[in-house]
Amino acid sequence: MTSVPLSSTGLWGDRPFPPDGETDRVRVGPLTLWYKVVDNEVWLAHRHETDASGVIPAGPPPDVEWSRWAMRDHVHHLHIAPVFPEEILVVRPEHSFTLLRRARARVYMRVPIWVRVEAVEGSDARFMPATLVELPTATLSHTWWGDFRDGEMGYGLTTRARRELSPELFEPHLAVSTLQLVNRSQDNLAVEKIAVRSAHLSLYQRGGELWTEEMQVEYRGEAEGSDVLMLGRAPDEAEGSVLLTPPRRPTKGLHARTFARLKALSGFGL
Repeated sequence: MTSVPLSSTGLWGDRPFPPDGETDRVRVGPLTLWYKVVDNEVWLAHRHETDASGVIPAGPPPDVEWSRWAMRDHVHHLHIAPVFPEEILVVRPEHSFTLLRRARARVYMRVPIWVRVEAVEGSDARFMPATLVELPTATLSHTWWGDFRDGEMGYGLTTRARRELSPELFEPHLAVSTLQLVNRSQDNLAVEKIAVRSAHLSLYQRGGELWTEEMQVEYRGEAEGSDVLMLGRAPDEAEGSVLLTPPRRPTKGLHARTFARLKALSGFGL
């Protein structure tokens, strides 16, 4: 696996501005982003489309709201990258299942990405990009993960986790996350919800496919909790992929004792 500049990966990377005052656009799944530069200001507008036809409007709707950034110098180009949010993402297996004690299971989850938009002033490496916005590609609802005494806010997903990998899983705004679940406890584990702490995950690309860094969760029982391992590489299924975005908060692993409290809710976290 080799890291390459984002500008060579198609959808992601550097995007030049159209002539001053004119508008260009990019679509990532349901999200359409319009952008232009006026003098030394960057103008952005976006909308989540419900039309599944795939037709991108030539220009933003008349009622769209523009956000504006006054830059210090001449704006050379935009840089667009896929990222994950700080908050956890909660998904469900397509069909709930029970992982017997000492058993293993491999689960594939589709998780929507966020789009980070950066402005670059100047044309060489001395000019650090300035982050303007991070936009979700899908409209998600907040959900509470935990019990009534302790927990955290996250995003609930309608997408399903699956036990088998198939081509239709891949869409431009969705990354496939591979989880190796190991039940090292003496009890069976009901798998009904999965909380993905995506801030710790890298994003990879192979062709038009997006993948996350592979994870392994070792469940050790209600009292002991679980160990979450970030393996620092794309899964074997994504052989030949390239690194797009490093994690927000790099880590090789963490111990999450709150998993035990979620057992009463017939779920587990990672």
